[in-house]
This record gives sequence, structure tokens and C-alpha cells, in this order.
Amino acid sequence: MTEPWRGPVLVAVNDSEASFHAADVAIAHARAFGAPLRAVAVVEHDGLVAGSPEAVALESSRDVACAAALAQVERLATRAGVPVVAVKRHGRVAAEILAEATACGAALIVLGRMERPGHVVSGIGSHTMHVVEFAPLPVLVVPPDAA
Repeated sequence: MTEPWRGPVLVAVNDSEASFHAADVAIAHARAFGAPLRAVAVVEHDGLVAGSPEAVALESSRDVACAAALAQVERLATRAGVPVVAVKRHGRVAAEILAEATACGAALIVLGRMERPGHVVSGIGSHTMHVVEFAPLPVLVVPPDAA
């Protein structure tokens, strides 16, 4: 006897094409398993001086991009008939994804793979590597050409 699916499918998104491919895959999995979708976007704080004009401007633009990405995923999930909750977090990307997975009791984390030269493993960025390494649950890394 198979065990029923437990917990939402968590997809981490930003304003990249790769994350929207991952969202499509996450929505398909949530729909197939009868699970809700939880979309998380993280506003990252880089090493700028907190409160400086540069830091405020960068955080503001990242906040807007995260909100837009979450709104797009909400539209896609709603169109597919999948219940969705969108969450915006602030901090270090991988740590916040893992914290959100724990907080919501996720059964699966879905991440998009972005092609960026110079990363530790070809095609897998440092945030993705960190999540894969430390997640206590399955992680699905979606290649950029997946639909």
C-alpha cells in the first residue's frame, strides 16, 4: 500500500526563466499528487552596508522582482487548479528556502537550474548545491530546457 502524499510541493522562484520552468514542473507534480503548491522567493542581502542608498535601492528592486515572480507563479497555479500560497522571505537564499521547507512541512523542493559559468559544478549554482546538500527531503533540480 502506498502512503498518501504529505505536505506541499515547495518551489523556489526568482525572475529567471529557469525558475518559471521549475514552477511549471512543481505545479504539475502538485497537481498529480493532489498537493498544494508553496512558492517562495527570497530577497537576498548582499554584502552592502545596511541602510546605505545602494543597499536600499538594490533591496527595493529585488523585492519588486520577487513579488512579480510570485504573482506569476500564483497565476500559473490557479490556472492549473492547484491551491497555492506565495511567501516572500529575506536573507540568504539557500538558508531561507530550507527554512521555508521546514516551516511548511514540504514533501518536495523544486528548484530551477541556471546555466552560469564558473560555478562549482557545471550548471548547478551555489544556492542549489547548498539546498541539495542540506535538505532533509527530496529536491528536484529542473534543467533550463524542461517544461
